[in-house]
Amino acid sequence: MWTAVLGASATCLSGCFDSPPQIISLTPSRGSIGVPADTPIAVQFDRPVVRSSVAGRFTVDPQIQRCDLAAAFTAAADAACSIVWSGGDAQFTLVHPRAVLDPDTQYSFTLRGGFRDPTGAVNTVDHTWTLTTAGAPDVRATTPSDGATGVPIDGPLTVDFNAGMDLASTRQAISLDPAVPGTQVVRNVKDKSRFMLVPGSLLQPHVTYRLSVARSATDLHGQRIRVPTTIAFTTASLSPGSHGVVLARQPGDGPTQVLITALEPVEDGMPVTAQAALTAPVCGQPAGCGDAAQGSPLYTYSAATMSSDNRWLAVEEQDRTRAGAPPALLVLDAASRAFRAALAAATMPSWSTDGSTLAYASGSTVHLYHPATGRDSSLPPGDPLVAPPTWGPSGELLALDEQAATGEHVVLADAVAGVRFPVPGVTGETTSPSLAPDGQTLAIYRLGRSTAGAWVVGLGAGAPAPRQVGAGVIPVGFADRVTLVVRSAPASGPLALNRVSLTGGDSIGIPLAVGGVLPTTPIAIAPAGRQIAYLAAPDGITNAYVVNADGSGAEALTSYGPDSFEVAGITLS
Repeated sequence: MWTAVLGASATCLSGCFDSPPQIISLTPSRGSIGVPADTPIAVQFDRPVVRSSVAGRFTVDPQIQRCDLAAAFTAAADAACSIVWSGGDAQFTLVHPRAVLDPDTQYSFTLRGGFRDPTGAVNTVDHTWTLTTAGAPDVRATTPSDGATGVPIDGPLTVDFNAGMDLASTRQAISLDPAVPGTQVVRNVKDKSRFMLVPGSLLQPHVTYRLSVARSATDLHGQRIRVPTTIAFTTASLSPGSHGVVLARQPGDGPTQVLITALEPVEDGMPVTAQAALTAPVCGQPAGCGDAAQGSPLYTYSAATMSSDNRWLAVEEQDRTRAGAPPALLVLDAASRAFRAALAAATMPSWSTDGSTLAYASGSTVHLYHPATGRDSSLPPGDPLVAPPTWGPSGELLALDEQAATGEHVVLADAVAGVRFPVPGVTGETTSPSLAPDGQTLAIYRLGRSTAGAWVVGLGAGAPAPRQVGAGVIPVGFADRVTLVVRSAPASGPLALNRVSLTGGDSIGIPLAVGGVLPTTPIAIAPAGRQIAYLAAPDGITNAYVVNADGSGAEALTSYGPDSFEVAGITLS
């Protein structure tokens, strides 16, 4: 019995594989078209073969640039191309990550006869098959288009390819001329064929720029774009609509940058753009610049706000070269950043709703500056302000938060008549005024053990008596004329925002999608009431975020990381 078995085994060893080894699979398959440029080429046999019998018999026509197929069989794994064996030597694969195939090209691969298995069975037939590669990627569209004029200086600059593109090579290939320091190129996280160029600062108005994509940009398979692309466009002013004005600083120092941000991304999958409008210069003198040491800023920014028509920018500046120097309020053209006025010893800027008038404090006096004409008037003196004035819708009514010896209180003022008058029906300490969009309702925070909370006060003849609409909460602003946004008092713990209906009394929480919000964080509500901005530090770095008034649509306005800037304040225009 055992003799029979051994005899059968001996017969198999000498004769079972007398037939030659066969190719049973090709990847990509024979005749494939649209093959990506870096696709590995695999050949699978029906059994192990002798490696040396294959080397030198595998060829391709035309040759693959930067790839020596004969040398590939002994090349290191990090070579431009190499042969990798698998399946116990039953399969070999040509990998060529840095020797990609040419676009729109038919390649003919041949494995010449003569390869054998370990028993000596030889396949003497030449095996040839073809595949055709995909076309080279192209720039499909740009925003703006070539020759466009009137392009906003903060507008989107996007490049749309017809294929997914490699981030590193494409980022290096996209450029802007004239160059803008700090410019970044980002890829859409949901669509790898779309890129956005974000200049490090606002573009200059009425300048022709060129956006270029060099041929070094490659797709996800290493294939270069077919032809380079350059488009030209001419800028105008800021884009219409609401913006954020952000103060940014190095941790532990005063703000040294003023940024203008959009309030929503250009498209889904792209970040919100934030670009520098002003950057404070630093002292370059080894001996220092007055009280400013070498390398430190010459001045810092204490406040910044933009008019609703995006025409004017008001920035409170603090001189760092002279200890105790009074602040100055700079009024600039928001597009060109050209100076319109420098208002000495001025603080707490606030634009009227139509953008025509800037209210600011100088000592105990509230001034009204009109940049279009240069005229500066003032209200009768009162107690010093503790917060920027709050404007009513018509540019006539103001609410002023003042500090007296007896405590903090809110008064009203008429900018046209030039008079001040008390809030009707309210006594005691008050703060945090907000005016409804129709100017008929004032919201305030009343201090006091029995009255503490948000109150609304009707204005005008026949108005109802003041009433409390929320205990222990502070007004932030109006979402509409009958909906008040309130915040929890700082002493009550983490920040919470609510929408309070002035007609039904309902209070609905506004979820803040990003955590790490301090109870004292600045809160800004857009003039139209549709969006709310706040600061948060979920990872220890303070950035600015915006949500819709119902808490939906959360977006990061800035994206500072470690060893970088952080956000110190924000206003919405």
